[in-house]
Amino acid sequence: MSSRASFNLLSDICDFAVCINVQGIIQQASKSSQSFLQVSADLHQESIETYIQSEDMIAFSDAQEKAKQSGEKQTLICRLLRQRVLPVWVDCYIHRWLDDEYIVVAFDATHWKENETQLVYFSTHDTLTGLPGKVLLDDRISMNIQTAQREKSIFSLMDISLDGYRKINDLLGHSIGDELIKDVANRLQNSVRRSDTVARVGDDEFFIIIMGVGQNNIELIARKVLAALQQPFRVSEHTLHINASLGISMYPEHGDSASHLYRYAEIAMYRAKTQGKNYWKIFSNQVDDGERSNLSLESAMYQGIENNEFMLHYQPIFCTQTGQLRGAEALMRWQIPNQGFIPPIKFIPLAENSGLIKTLGAWALRSACNQAKQWQEAGLKDFYISVNVSPRQFVQEDFLEMINIVLSESGLLPHNLMLEITEGVLMDNPQRSGEILTQLHTAGVKIAIDDFGTGYSSLAYLKKFPLSVLKIDKSFVDDVINSAEDMAIIGTILSLAEGLNLLVVAEGVENDAQLGFLKQEGCNLVQGYLTGKPVHSEDFKEKYLA
Repeated sequence: MSSRASFNLLSDICDFAVCINVQGIIQQASKSSQSFLQVSADLHQESIETYIQSEDMIAFSDAQEKAKQSGEKQTLICRLLRQRVLPVWVDCYIHRWLDDEYIVVAFDATHWKENETQLVYFSTHDTLTGLPGKVLLDDRISMNIQTAQREKSIFSLMDISLDGYRKINDLLGHSIGDELIKDVANRLQNSVRRSDTVARVGDDEFFIIIMGVGQNNIELIARKVLAALQQPFRVSEHTLHINASLGISMYPEHGDSASHLYRYAEIAMYRAKTQGKNYWKIFSNQVDDGERSNLSLESAMYQGIENNEFMLHYQPIFCTQTGQLRGAEALMRWQIPNQGFIPPIKFIPLAENSGLIKTLGAWALRSACNQAKQWQEAGLKDFYISVNVSPRQFVQEDFLEMINIVLSESGLLPHNLMLEITEGVLMDNPQRSGEILTQLHTAGVKIAIDDFGTGYSSLAYLKKFPLSVLKIDKSFVDDVINSAEDMAIIGTILSLAEGLNLLVVAEGVENDAQLGFLKQEGCNLVQGYLTGKPVHSEDFKEKYLA
């Protein structure tokens, strides 16, 4: 095929196609290019720089130079200028064509950028109240720490947990619960200054950052906040009463990092809960009965490991469109004799803090891979197992070696193993994370981002890191049928994943309406109580291999 014929073929399949020389002067241009840029004059002999946003020229020139040096196609996202002034985002590809010429082709990426902007907002703000979410709260705490260090000032962090909200939500429905949360958010904002930050980080949990306030004044503010929440709420035809527990940590007295301030505010909040309703506490180093209980539980974990009290339960994962069983997620359980099951939400954080999660995580990975291989041999062909990886595990120096050993010992093929990690794991050390994920990807192991959208840091990692799967958090699925915001979030995630060639697993599917919506929107895989609860391996085998 001639060079002209090749160029004409490219012109037919893309929005913009030009041939430029080394100096960036356009030698050929497709008819679609002129239409896409909305200009009347022929592009021939004009400089490509005329039609590229000035801020993007450095990236474009770098890509052109790399194409020259490597001889390989280079890609970038940049802005072309319609009518020479109106920027429009495009996916741009630069090929070295002849010795002194380059082909530049582009596809309209406006909708991807719009989706990204929308997802950025949804991931940094609480969609119900419009308040900052966890990610934005993290950022503001970090900024306030820097300001306080520079100006030798102080600030306080309040952790507010609502008592009674979940009962109202369950009895009266999500719509009443949502309106109540909006009213709570308004009262909290009215209780503090505009310069203070009120954030919602969970269904019934809020945080407030209060700058420049010492212990005496923070007590007054705490009383004001609790008093505001004690007043009855009028929602629809209902008069509702809720209580709150409030914990406070202070910078720099209780720590000089966000993690310390969070932890101590949370400890103070739980201490307040033990005092009764509508109570507040400022953190202190004094150990109370609750903390002694945690220490006892931590000690019991060591014994539990020795006595084989830990086990795995498996939740099936199905193809949304066909209903075919595709895999299972391995979930850790702990059963103490004569005491019963200890909730994961209680023992997993303790295991993380104590370092025991490394031992438990290695055991879970080995057990899950062995079990998956057994099920494959029993008839579940191309069945994959999904295993959660803790932040402490991920940064272990021998993590990759452990993965290779487990796969070798179990006989499970790498593409049948999926490791679930959270967004925060990636962003804590992007360079190290990239190195680990690249090696896992090269080996064939799949990587899933768990709870996608709840801990948003940067969409850049979706391009930067070799990922395979996004898992939509249960919180988005719960009310998707009644919530336009949740519909928009899930739709955006699915659209984004399709463009990046990623699979999507929706968690927490509990009814046919949710499943129907996800199927209609093109979600690949689902798991939840509707399709199957987590069960012991023997029960899983009996149900799905019989």
